[in-house]
Amino acid sequence: AGVNAVASYNVTLLATFPLSALAAQWLAWTIVRRRDVAILCGLAYGFCPYRIAHLQHLELLSGFGMAAALAALHRYRETSSLKWLAVFSAALVVQAMCSLYYALFFSVFLAVWIFWFIRWQDRAKLAGIGIACAAAGAVLLPFAMVYERIQSLYGLTRGFDEIIQLSADVTAFGAASPLSALWGWTARWAREAEGELFPGLTITALAVVGTTLVWKRNPAAPDRIDRWRAYAPPVAAVCAAVALCGWLFAPWHVDLGVLTVSSTAPFKPFSLALLALAIWIGASSRLRLAYARRSALAFYMLAAVILFGCCLGPKPAIAGHQILYEPVYAWLLELPFFGSVRVPARFAMPAMLALSVSGALAFNALARTPRTRAVLALVLAGGILADGWIVRLPLQWLPDAWPPSRAQGYAAVLELPLGNLYDDVATMYRATMHGRPVVNGYSGWEPTHYFALRTALDGHDAAALEGLPSDTPVLVVVDRRKDTDHASEQFLVKTATRVWADDDRWAFFSVTPPPSPSPACGGDAPPIVSITTSDGPLDAHVLTDDDPSTRWVGSHAQQAGDALILDLGHTMRPCAAVISIGKFRANYPRRLAIDLSLTGTDWTTVAVRRTAGLTIRGALDDPKNVPIAIPLGPSAARFVRLRLAESHPTVPWVIADVRVRVATEPE
Repeated sequence: AGVNAVASYNVTLLATFPLSALAAQWLAWTIVRRRDVAILCGLAYGFCPYRIAHLQHLELLSGFGMAAALAALHRYRETSSLKWLAVFSAALVVQAMCSLYYALFFSVFLAVWIFWFIRWQDRAKLAGIGIACAAAGAVLLPFAMVYERIQSLYGLTRGFDEIIQLSADVTAFGAASPLSALWGWTARWAREAEGELFPGLTITALAVVGTTLVWKRNPAAPDRIDRWRAYAPPVAAVCAAVALCGWLFAPWHVDLGVLTVSSTAPFKPFSLALLALAIWIGASSRLRLAYARRSALAFYMLAAVILFGCCLGPKPAIAGHQILYEPVYAWLLELPFFGSVRVPARFAMPAMLALSVSGALAFNALARTPRTRAVLALVLAGGILADGWIVRLPLQWLPDAWPPSRAQGYAAVLELPLGNLYDDVATMYRATMHGRPVVNGYSGWEPTHYFALRTALDGHDAAALEGLPSDTPVLVVVDRRKDTDHASEQFLVKTATRVWADDDRWAFFSVTPPPSPSPACGGDAPPIVSITTSDGPLDAHVLTDDDPSTRWVGSHAQQAGDALILDLGHTMRPCAAVISIGKFRANYPRRLAIDLSLTGTDWTTVAVRRTAGLTIRGALDDPKNVPIAIPLGPSAARFVRLRLAESHPTVPWVIADVRVRVATEPE
């Protein structure tokens, strides 16, 4: 629309609140056709406390697609009209484009919805929903393919420990954001980064109390299954007692012959206790009757319980102590895509949607008379708004800007000093004005080439500039207020770059990186017979297995003269040495010399290179392996020595893989 980036961001941020509220209002209206119910649901979802905790995550505020998709599904179930399938499919696309987390987590919500509301005999509706999902997937496929390509290129994976770390603790449900006017004092209970999952007292109490009263109000005739389920509570009590003893009186061990009970894993009997209670509730005639009637209140309450449980991740814990064994999220990790996301706690937003709907439906079931409804609705609306009210919202001043015209004619912009989160984000902000690509940036993951560039520039290594895009000028801007010791400015002057016009705040330099070095020869890489270091022989397989996660690590910080000697087995004509550092990005050799020998005693130095620029370019070309390729003038040799030509006070030398390419003899 022509407005600046900040106005665009603010409008988008603020719009997520009414959009989410209106979508949830439409969902509740679709189910019960009552405005008071719809308004309560919209307020509870659109302004829930969980949103306060994630004001810095624009994508996590954008959950309106899920509510709209469910509303369209309810309309399709009622009318069988294909237009509602089209709305459903469009809502899925919008939600996925706003937040991939919610698109993936909503699939669980959707699967439970289909199980509850669509009878298996109704194959036409099941097929229609499946086709609508496939259509949404087809629209999203090009984006997913690019996403997958980038993940594969960089080797991006989420470790199990990272998933555990970013799962919610049970204590998180009692912790709100410090920005909450009413509940900010509970923020002290937040244990981790995703530790503020407080759903709001009003809507939670309404959903729990209302569902309980409706449960008691609608008895069902007991049957044979009810008589069998009577055994579940005693079993649950025994298992809970065993778990409690394991937590309070460990260690102990009881061997009953066919059964061994101990205090080593109390979360296992506690899991059995909860499973017994789940069977007791799930097999009850009341719940079976609710399923037969396709009760919306029962469904959304159950969905809220399941989804909030998923927030706890594969190893649910309370105050850091595991309480469950193999919960729902552990099963989800076996499915495609779930292993590539790292924050199970973000199941909280779809869970809040289910809780908001169940609370609103509980209000509809409890409030019988018009006067009671009006008064209760006003009180509940006030409580919901109070739970989600924000105070002391922190706002940043806009970063200072230099004249955008300075960037004209340049291929990219690099701002120094780099590496500070706020400064790198400010650089991205200024890019919205001058329109050039920027070397600086911020994301949840730092690529190897950026780390190597920052490390080299911090060390004032002129070779770092060799890693910038070659043959095209790059504008380097120094913020003199941040460059307090003038180190960055003096470094650029010493590297013989051309000084551009300056002012009191900014210094501008034009840098044209040297042409790209001639590529390393593409000859064969014969097997390396043996590898010897300054400390003794190595297992050559470790450095020749093409696995960037295995490596050799020097026994001390990089010291000039440390070397690896590679035995090629017989005389060849080495034309390039390629060492890879993989994910061990801090450990590249700062300056490397390569010597050749026929006998292993008399050496000839054929190359000496600073490697910062080569490391940056290697990381750009192959981010998983990060090869550092150094061409050699082909000459006869059997032994190749990689020798450090510069020391480093703290960083050891690490090599993930090494290859020597040899020139092929002309026919």
